[in-house]
Amino acid sequence: MHCGVMVTGYNQGDWERLLAEDYSRPPAVSDAANMDDTLQLGELVEPLGFDSIWATEHYGSAYSMQPNPLQYLAYWAGRTRRVDVGTAVIVAPWWNPVRLASEISMLDILLNGRRLHLGIGRGISPHEYASLGYPIGESHAYFYDVIGALRASDGAERFTFDGKIYKIPPTTIRPQARHKGELTTRIKAAFTTEASARMAAENGLGQMFVAGAGLDEMTAQVRRFNTIRAGMGLPPDQPTTLLWMYCAETASEAEEGWEYFRHQLLAAQHHYFEWNNPGYAGIPGYEEYLKRQTADVGVADASLAARRATQPIGTPDEIIEKIRTLQHALSLEMVVIHMFYGGMPRAKAEKSLRLFAEKVLPAVQAMPTPINPTSAGE
Repeated sequence: MHCGVMVTGYNQGDWERLLAEDYSRPPAVSDAANMDDTLQLGELVEPLGFDSIWATEHYGSAYSMQPNPLQYLAYWAGRTRRVDVGTAVIVAPWWNPVRLASEISMLDILLNGRRLHLGIGRGISPHEYASLGYPIGESHAYFYDVIGALRASDGAERFTFDGKIYKIPPTTIRPQARHKGELTTRIKAAFTTEASARMAAENGLGQMFVAGAGLDEMTAQVRRFNTIRAGMGLPPDQPTTLLWMYCAETASEAEEGWEYFRHQLLAAQHHYFEWNNPGYAGIPGYEEYLKRQTADVGVADASLAARRATQPIGTPDEIIEKIRTLQHALSLEMVVIHMFYGGMPRAKAEKSLRLFAEKVLPAVQAMPTPINPTSAGE
C-alpha cells in the first residue's frame, strides 16, 4: 500500500482569539513559527521512507494554513528526489481552469518524472467563498466546469471548452506536461454529502475522504459509490483515505494522541461551522451542512468513540491492525496520514512520525491492496 504524509500547518492556539474576534493583536505564536515547525517535519518524510507528500487548500483562518497547494508542492518538488506529491484537495471552484491546468502541467515538469496524485473538491466554508469572490450557491457548476476543462486540456495540443461557467477559446497549455494525457485519468473527488458522492461517481471520478465516520458507515459509502460506477460500466474505485496518526510505544502514551485529535475536531468545527460563518441557510446543495451546523455543537463522545476504531492512533501493532481492517473494509490502495495537528508539540509529532516509520510503515507498504467484496459495489 502507498503511504503518504500530509504536511500542513495549524495554528491551534489562535482559535480563542479568532472566536472572540480580537484582531487588535497578532497570534500568540506566529504563523511563520508554526510553519517553520511544519516545514522541518516535512523534511523527514522522504528520508523516513514514505511514498508521498500531500497538501490541502484553505484560506483565512488558523485551520490548515495552506493556500495554493501547487505552490507548496513545487517547494517540496525541489526539496526532494524520490517521493510523489498529492493534493487533498485542490478546491476546483476557486480556480480559473486554464490557470489550474497550466500550474498542474508545470508541477508535473518540476517533479522530474514523479507523479502528482490529484484530489479535487468543491469547498464547504462560506467565508472562504466570500473572501475569494466565488458564489457558493453555484459551486457544483464551477466544480464540474473546472473538471471538464482539465480533462479537455489534458493531452491536447489545442483545446476549447464550452461549459456553464467557462467558455474557453482555442488554447494550449504550456509547458506541456511530462505525463501529458495522464494527468486527469485518476482524479479523486472529496465529498461528504450523498448528492456530491452521486455526482462524482456519475462523472467517473474516484473517491477521497477523511475517515471521520464509523467503519460500517464508511464501508457503506464506498459500496454505494461503486454501485453507481458499476451501473455506468465502470470498475470499482479504490479510495484514497486521510487518517489522523499518533504513534506511541504504549497505550497510555497514545491516549494523549486522542486529545490532540479532539482538538483537531474542534478546530474543524470552528472553521467550517462557527467562525466567520453566516450559515448555510438558503444555499442550494448545502442543505446537509445546514443540518450539521445546528447539530455539531461540541465534539460528542460518541463521535470520538466511533473514530477510535478507524484512526491510526495507538501503539504500532494497534495501528497496523486498524489500517489492515480499513483496507479490507474499504479496498484502500492509498493512505495519507496527518502527523502534526491539534496543538501537538513538534517534538512529540517527530517522535510519533519516526516511530510510525520504523515500526508501522514497512508493514503498511507491504500490505496487499485487493478490491474486496464488501466495498466493490453491486
